Amino acid sequence: MCDDALTEVFRRLPARSLAACRLVCKSWMAVLTDPHFIHEHLSRGQQKLLLFANDRVIDRSLAMVLADDNKSMYQLSRPAASRSVFVHNSCNGLLCLGDSSGAVEVLNPTTGESLMLPMPMYTAGSSQFSSCNWHCLGFCPGTREHKIVHFYPDAHIDSFKVCCEIYTIGAGVWRQVGSFHGAPTDRGVHVNGTVYYLTKFRYIASSRINCLNVESEKFNVMMLPPRKSYGGHCSLTELEGKLCLLVVDGALEGPPRTMDILMLNSDDKQSWTCRYHFSLPWLMPSCYFTPKHTLSHDGKIWVQLLARNLYCFDPSSSSEELMIAWPELDFPFSTHTFIESIVPLRKDYFIKQIR
Repeated sequence: MCDDALTEVFRRLPARSLAACRLVCKSWMAVLTDPHFIHEHLSRGQQKLLLFANDRVIDRSLAMVLADDNKSMYQLSRPAASRSVFVHNSCNGLLCLGDSSGAVEVLNPTTGESLMLPMPMYTAGSSQFSSCNWHCLGFCPGTREHKIVHFYPDAHIDSFKVCCEIYTIGAGVWRQVGSFHGAPTDRGVHVNGTVYYLTKFRYIASSRINCLNVESEKFNVMMLPPRKSYGGHCSLTELEGKLCLLVVDGALEGPPRTMDILMLNSDDKQSWTCRYHFSLPWLMPSCYFTPKHTLSHDGKIWVQLLARNLYCFDPSSSSEELMIAWPELDFPFSTHTFIESIVPLRKDYFIKQIR
């Protein structure tokens, strides 16, 4: 089979099949480790929903993917079960993992390849719920590098600055890149080469978003829409490749009733449009409930509510209610958007010569 025909066949195969094909022969390895092929194949991938178990009793850390609307699930490669880990975020099929010691690991669960990073300069323990000490994996479109950004609090107790250090995969060291005013109210989100997070000053939520361009490593500020246009508790997420603001209604008493998804205009990066509006299930216990991850799949919007439930919203339906999409699971989990990929973690994959 000629190289062009073989490459076309590879383009149509899922990433988990290509991971095994790399081991067949040197000519196949040459095609499947070519950076242009890797990123072209990645661009064709479909986002799925990664369910990552948080319960140590349940098989330590079990990574699973919601594959389709038939509710089929399958287990992916997962980290060794010697320690309990959690997912900071996902980018290009890679997972940024952390544990309570502050250690950071990058994993491609499709290929099973992993990379343990050196300990960050700031080594205080972290958790999957920490808003003042967290990591975020990002991608630089221009250089095609992956970087891990680490946000941590300033050493001064009364300071409301957040410090930042960055690790470039393949470089081997953490680098400090400065600090920025405004402590995160929650973990940030990576969208198209930029990390965004909501800020607070002296425990009061502000009306701005801090932004870090992963490639240039420069900070910037973006303003939220006028508070009267949403008025409730909010968090950031990525949906359809764009930055979105998830807003639950601002009721002072009782459970929240509705949620809006405001999408940032990709042209001016300033205006927001209310893309979706739906009713929340009556069982929501607190108006401080803020969902963290959404996913657009097969025309539906998937949302995790509480620790063990998945719901979905169908914009084409006449109903504005968020419906249960998955029965309550037996273990708590976190949700993350995920694309299976063969993106390598070893630098030599990009420079290896096939003899």
